[in-house]
Amino acid sequence: MLLQQETIYQTKDNSFAFSAREVIGQYSMNNYHFHDQYEFYYLLSGKRYYFIKDRTSLVEKGNLVLIKPFDLHKTTDAGEGAHERVLINFDKKFLTPSIRSLLEEVYATKHNVIPLLPAEQEYIETMLLQFIQEIRNKEVGYESSLQALLMQLLIYLRRNKDDDSIIESNEHPSEMHKKMSEIVQYINLNYREYLSLSSVAKHFYISQYYLSRAFKQATGFTFVEYVNSVRIRESQILLRESDKKVIEIAEEVGFGNISHFGRVFKNITGYSPLHYKKMNKL
Repeated sequence: MLLQQETIYQTKDNSFAFSAREVIGQYSMNNYHFHDQYEFYYLLSGKRYYFIKDRTSLVEKGNLVLIKPFDLHKTTDAGEGAHERVLINFDKKFLTPSIRSLLEEVYATKHNVIPLLPAEQEYIETMLLQFIQEIRNKEVGYESSLQALLMQLLIYLRRNKDDDSIIESNEHPSEMHKKMSEIVQYINLNYREYLSLSSVAKHFYISQYYLSRAFKQATGFTFVEYVNSVRIRESQILLRESDKKVIEIAEEVGFGNISHFGRVFKNITGYSPLHYKKMNKL
């Protein structure tokens, strides 16, 4: 299945977005990425490194990637050059109430990367072609058809792919990736504390130079980018769900300086912390 042209679609209320893209040449996402929607990623051709939460996996043709809301993720080049992928982002509200509990079951898997058997690949790719045809033709009722296709896709995954039936993906492609995954897990647990390149390198008995280069290579993030992204993600949760003051939240997630917190928060989210808090309390 080759994509003849790029296909992009998004509903007016942003509850559903579909993107099918062929990328020629080497490409890595410029920025780390997390959002409040569910994500479905399918690789039609090529190879990619996919960093999700605390580990990097090699994603190959016919692999499906499921990403939960607010899971930090980023794709980077795996030396293969061109690749084709389909990406679907959606909210619960795009689905009927009866399907929402099934959605939780599908995304409850402990496997983010799911290799599919040839027959499963054929089924999924046929469905993705139907998405593309509906979006390009835009015939009467096409939005309802997109909703129905997504629900059919989720039902298929629930029936056919559970943790017991999933073959392990190529997680931790090298010893270096495995070590960097340990460091990412350490950051995820200790982001509230003082963390610097030197202190973490010392904790793991490696050089700062090696940590800096290997961390970027394995995750696609610089050390500082990743630490900041974890802290900002946690601050977003507190800003939405608690009544704490911005300065309290900044300190709780590991920022010693409120001004620095504000700059980093706006750089990542596009909003000031106070504006984000007000926006999500409406």
